[in-house]
Amino acid sequence: MALSNQVKESINQATNNLREALAFAARSEHPIVISTLSDIMIRLESLESIEDIMQKFGGTNKSADNLPPFMMG
Repeated sequence: MALSNQVKESINQATNNLREALAFAARSEHPIVISTLSDIMIRLESLESIEDIMQKFGGTNKSADNLPPFMMG
């Protein structure tokens, strides 16, 4: 099941907001804040790619047990 347009748009908006926050954080925040913002942004941007890969392999199970290690947090 592909991501819906509404979800894709929300992810894009969130990514843009995080990118803006990261630009401000780079000037004055602690490195852990910058790292965390970057990590969240990367995970959001990878959702569509992961969805495509899961479709190719027929895996649509949403169980946390089946997530790739980098998505476990």
